[in-house]
Amino acid sequence: MNGYIIEKYNKMTNAYTCNRLVEEANKIGIDLQIIGIHDTIILENEIRNNGNILEKRDFVINRYKWGKIKDEINSLGKKSYNLLEKYNIYINKYEQVKRLHSDEFLIPKYLLGSSLLKYEEIVKYLGYPFVAKGLESSMGEQIALINSAKDLEKLWINYGTEKEWLYEEFITTSFGRDIRFYSIQGEVVACMQRKSKGDFRANVALGASVEPYEITDGIRQIAKDIYEQTGLDFLGIDLLFGENKPYFCEINVMPGIEGIEKATGVNVAKRIIETIAREG
Repeated sequence: MNGYIIEKYNKMTNAYTCNRLVEEANKIGIDLQIIGIHDTIILENEIRNNGNILEKRDFVINRYKWGKIKDEINSLGKKSYNLLEKYNIYINKYEQVKRLHSDEFLIPKYLLGSSLLKYEEIVKYLGYPFVAKGLESSMGEQIALINSAKDLEKLWINYGTEKEWLYEEFITTSFGRDIRFYSIQGEVVACMQRKSKGDFRANVALGASVEPYEITDGIRQIAKDIYEQTGLDFLGIDLLFGENKPYFCEINVMPGIEGIEKATGVNVAKRIIETIAREG
């Protein structure tokens, strides 16, 4: 078998997840190559990477969110992980809260609006403080806790007036901590708790600590429910701590695995590659 990982650059020297996937693929004889969208051009009848024509492959793994180049590279794979159509939908955080549901979690109150919404208008629906999320953000970027009109003003100053935001109620019971679990075709293979050192966000990229977390029946059911609703093979699913049951935070269609492998000792990369090999 052979495949491509679609990423930012061909050389992702410090990208833990990409390199672990390549490592595990090589162990079982799969030729897995990283293809950077910034090293790729799309011509009328061919796709070139660093001047070389890209050939069709058995599969592609999507690890880049934006633009049309990734879509064209997807056309070279007999199968895409995650499936491009679904991947392009669920990149968007608004589509997630609009489409996903489970009896095992609550959805925070939310609204979709631009940077120029009035602070008082948002507070009327969500209370304060509230959270602003960039629709396609990751690793804690473009996530802000809004305590005042001044905080809200910073969004359009920093990101422009045309940007849309998902505004959500702030779940105070989950300040600086959350649950992340990794789902492979609806099966939970690893689960951890993330804790920040003072930030309301609990992203590993922002310095949060990680520790194993018990895989409960409720967590297993959430993974099954979301897989049935999305068909996404590989997912990071984030939950916030509530008083009686968890709140849905988001799903990540291109989750990193460094934190969860180190926290749990589970070889997630191996499980991913084994799944792809089994379907090949």
